[in-house]
Amino acid sequence: MPPRIVLCGVFPETALKRLQAEASVQVVPIDRNAVADALRDADAFILRNMPLVDEDLLVNAQHLKVIGRFGVGVDNVDLEAARRRRIRVVYTPGANADAVAEHTLALLLALAKRLRFWHDALVRGDYHLRWTERNWQLQGKTLGIVGFGHVGRAVARRAQAFGMRLLVFDPLVSAETVASFGAERVNLDDLLRESDFVTLHVPLTDETRHLINRERLALMKQGSFLVNTARGEVCDLDALYEALQAGQLAGVALDVFPDEPPDVSHPIFRHPNFLGTPHVAAHTPETLEHMALVVAEQVLKVLRGEEPDFAVV
Repeated sequence: MPPRIVLCGVFPETALKRLQAEASVQVVPIDRNAVADALRDADAFILRNMPLVDEDLLVNAQHLKVIGRFGVGVDNVDLEAARRRRIRVVYTPGANADAVAEHTLALLLALAKRLRFWHDALVRGDYHLRWTERNWQLQGKTLGIVGFGHVGRAVARRAQAFGMRLLVFDPLVSAETVASFGAERVNLDDLLRESDFVTLHVPLTDETRHLINRERLALMKQGSFLVNTARGEVCDLDALYEALQAGQLAGVALDVFPDEPPDVSHPIFRHPNFLGTPHVAAHTPETLEHMALVVAEQVLKVLRGEEPDFAVV
């Protein structure tokens, strides 16, 4: 009898067929009760958008051998609960790095070139503002990269093409590795003080939750910019809004939010120097298919009794 895989969330057809070649696949809606029922007889569970996989969800999943995370973050999986139950957890590190790096640079450029402001001015008929208002250029500016994993490094490679000075904060990466990307390794406070632009690329952990708070925002240059394409809870959203209002930050661009979908009644969404996208940095056809194929192969390896390449448990 083939192994049984429960799949939650939209999954590219190519990867779905790959799974179906070796297993029976059941696709379930993003609903906690439906998932819990389906997991009773499942050997594997692949999730994309499930809010939280915890002890309560796994309590009746007696046959489950592996959880596959279609993505690079595993903050929505209770790793200790999986470890206690001897369930492997696999994911797709680096699979979305190029797409997220491109999106990060797009947001940086949109802030620096004030694309939202200029578009709105144009359609309002305020063409005359071109004589009094100004943009900024990236060349010669300092970019602070917080987190130097796959995405941070992909951002660094692209930022070099704009002639930017690069600072990196990542206590897990050596100064030699950072230097090989033409960047300088510094502590977080110095990075915030010296950077014209700051971009965040860290996982969500107890240490990184609200890493960017009021105290750290106060260290940043007056009129600097911040971009977050990592995890929403890395930033204190209220503090970001206050920094925008005070002019400490000249612009904020977010692809991720503490709650998703976010509460758009929050005042930051009405601030003219805010730019947001709905957690779509990795949403290119190429990246989604690649991530799906990677997680499919990792799950199938575990089901075959092989050691996966990308496991956190």
